[in-house]
Amino acid sequence: MRTEVAVVGGGPAGLITARELAAKGIRVKVFEEHPKIGTPNHCAGVLSIEGLNRIGVEPNIDFLRQEIKGGTAFAPNGTGIRIMGRKTRAYIVDRVVFDKHLADAARDAGAEIETKHRIRDFIITNGKVVGVRGDLEIEASIVIDAEGVSGALAKKVRLHKPESGILAGINANVPGAHLESDMVEVWLGKKLAEGMFAWAVPNGEDEIRCGLATSKGDALELLRSFIKARFGLSKCEEPTRWPVLTGGPIDKTHGEGILLVGDVAGHTKPTTGGGVILGGMCAIIAAETAIQALEEGDYSASFLRRYDKRWREALGGEFSSMLRMRRFLNSIPDPRMNKIFASVKSAGLEPILEKFIAEGDMDLQSEFLRKALTHPGMLRVLTGTVGHLALEEFKSRFNL
Repeated sequence: MRTEVAVVGGGPAGLITARELAAKGIRVKVFEEHPKIGTPNHCAGVLSIEGLNRIGVEPNIDFLRQEIKGGTAFAPNGTGIRIMGRKTRAYIVDRVVFDKHLADAARDAGAEIETKHRIRDFIITNGKVVGVRGDLEIEASIVIDAEGVSGALAKKVRLHKPESGILAGINANVPGAHLESDMVEVWLGKKLAEGMFAWAVPNGEDEIRCGLATSKGDALELLRSFIKARFGLSKCEEPTRWPVLTGGPIDKTHGEGILLVGDVAGHTKPTTGGGVILGGMCAIIAAETAIQALEEGDYSASFLRRYDKRWREALGGEFSSMLRMRRFLNSIPDPRMNKIFASVKSAGLEPILEKFIAEGDMDLQSEFLRKALTHPGMLRVLTGTVGHLALEEFKSRFNL
């Protein structure tokens, strides 16, 4: 059996790649190991309006659950900074339905999608990937590896999977809990979620979705404790676990006859762990590169390295800024984080942050970070909480 492009993995990155390829008349087959596209659902499901546009997805009532205008971030001691916008900035989406929507779009464009088909190996000839091997052997001119964070296949061709910043993620629906319908919550604290945060988002009239990612402790016990402390409830639906990536992209995302997209390439936001939008943007670049390779009949690593070059030119600065911010946040002990929140509130800086966020971008965060971190009021807060020397080191990291 033969196809022009074989895509390993039926998550958003793989499906967007397939959609873009098929729309240009390329024969493409997607192989997904799970029985159904979109399962298990391992995502908070917060996607920005701008982000959906960037990956070519029109908002659809089938997968939209709530419109989001703002949110509240809480320090470890419960001090909250509330940011409320006047317009809808994002949607809570049902990721199962959303992924099925992407699959339908890929199929409509002409892609073939096979579920319950686990790819166990690549077919390699003279050092070049020339197909995939699962229940059947499928030859392909190019293979797109969108297998997810495990990176088991990528490792076989000496492309390194993400090694750092891998957290234990977990989420669950919580019936009977309530939030403001257009607001999300983020809770910081090393005892609660070392290396990330806990979150709660509205998921309907009488249900919310809660989750967290942590580098320490039992994620399920931490989640249960959070739900109990925040909502006074002791029960939730069966949780879903998944690895959350905050370490940034890997060093090389191409090889002989192969491109890596999505989680396996580290295409997730280090600040939040979200990967649908940036992974999807890289997937579009991967599809464009594959089309060029097919037109030229050149599937060598020297040709395909243009994929690395293009996505790094487009997004490398964004990944770097978010990674520096993630490392900074991870370095702050809880008492100091409490002090930062209290200082921001007492200095009356919430309206300034609200303005920067309203003007900023949820996915391409470097400009927001630059504005926030160069504002005189924020600099005074940081000087008073982390100290002058630490602040100077911090500013040097961001080239401020």
